[in-house]
This record gives sequence, structure tokens and C-alpha cells, in this order.
Amino acid sequence: MVRIFVILVAAILSLLTTLSLTINVVWLSILVYIGFFIAYIIVQGLIYFLLAFLLGLFINKKKETIHYNKFYHLCYYLYVKYTLSLFGVKVKKTGLEKIPNDTNFVIVSNHLSNFDPMIMDQCLYKYNLTFVAKKSLFKIPCFGKFIHKIGYLCLDRSNLRSEAKTIMKGTKMLEDNECSVAVYPEGTRNFTDETLLPFKYGCFHLAIKSKRPIVVTTIKGTENIKNHLLTKIHKVDFDVLGVITYEQYKDLNTHEIGDIIYKMMEDNLLSK
Repeated sequence: MVRIFVILVAAILSLLTTLSLTINVVWLSILVYIGFFIAYIIVQGLIYFLLAFLLGLFINKKKETIHYNKFYHLCYYLYVKYTLSLFGVKVKKTGLEKIPNDTNFVIVSNHLSNFDPMIMDQCLYKYNLTFVAKKSLFKIPCFGKFIHKIGYLCLDRSNLRSEAKTIMKGTKMLEDNECSVAVYPEGTRNFTDETLLPFKYGCFHLAIKSKRPIVVTTIKGTENIKNHLLTKIHKVDFDVLGVITYEQYKDLNTHEIGDIIYKMMEDNLLSK
């Protein structure tokens, strides 16, 4: 919708120029365009924030969520779709045909930006993804309530008992075929010049315990979205590299599984 609005206004300005109207009128039109565009962003943002706030009133974060919630996921999906459109994010997707359609799965990726889970969710919405997310994200107003209600898995690495509980909860979701679970083995965003950070191997217990396939993906380009948010198109690559079935990894430990995945991701990212 933003793009259509911009094209329409640009066409009007072009027509005004063609008709040889005065420079003052052209500049006035430009100012009107800028004003309407800013107003559009503000109004749309307020609408989404209001909806998030109203829906949030019905969410009790003290009550543990143990199931994936499709309704709140749809609300989040629409919000993210608008956000990515507003920021000019264009995603090139490859390898989606490799994803199994007859079972849910554990999906892993490298981690560069807060936009990573948003983009993965947009690309793979039909697979009903939930994410393993760090505890601090659940404290963000509105957003924290939403991901709590969707069924995101809260990970507190400072508490081993809590971490084990998260693995058990995710395993049950997978075994009950409620959803697929996404996890970032690096454990945090990579702000370094290294291709990948060292993996936290414990996350692979999700796949081992649930006996689900592991879908390996990479993302590239999200680290640049924070620069020039509203002034340029941001191109992002989302690649599905392959699937490691349970039969292929059942005799391996978490470190061996992680090393295979690390090599797959590293090779693909270095080829970009």
C-alpha cells in the first residue's frame, strides 16, 4: 500500500511538471506529499499499536502458555507484514521446496538482527512457527504479551532448570504436532566480523528428544536494515539449505549435529 501511494503521488507531481505549472505549485505538491506520507505512517502505526494494546488486555502473562495460538500468530503476522513493508524490506527466498510438508520440524538459522525472526515467520507462516526467545524479549510492552500468547518458548540461560523446562515444553509442542520450533544456535545476534558465533549445542536436544527433522537455513542482509530505515530498499536473502532427518542424526550427539549444521551455514554465507 505504501508503494502504491508513493507511485500515485509521483505520477501527480510528474503531471504537474508536464503542465508547466509554477515552481511554487510543484514545491507545494512535494510538501503535501511528504505531509501525507508522514501522516500515513503515524496513523497506520497508531492503528496497529491500538489493536496490539486492546488484544494485550486479554493476555495474562502470569498464566503460563503451553500451546501454540493461531489467532495471535495471525495478528503478529499482519503486524510484521506491515512493518517490513514500511521499512522497504524485500526478501529473496530460495530452497523452500526442501521443507517437509508431512511433518513439523526444528528449524535453525544464523542470527544477525531483531528482524530475523520476523522475516523467517513471514517466509514460513504456513508452517506455524514458534520461536525459542530470550527472557528479555518477553518484558517488551505489547510485543512481549504477543509472543507469550503465540506460544514462544522463554529461554533463561542463567537458570539451568528453566532451560531444561523450555526444552521439555518445546519437545511436547513438537510431539503433539502443534507447530514447528525455530531456534538460533548462536544464542544471540552476531555483531562481529565473524561469519558465525560459536554454537550453543543444547538447543539440538529439541530435535533429538522429539525425533523431528532439522531444517537448516541462513539469512543475510538484515544487519543493514537499521540503517536508512525509510529511505531505501533493503534486500534480504533467506535460504533453506537442506533438511537433516532423524535417521541421519539419531546416532550423533549434539556437538556432532551442531558441527554439521555450522559447516552448512558457514559455506553458504561465505559464498554470498
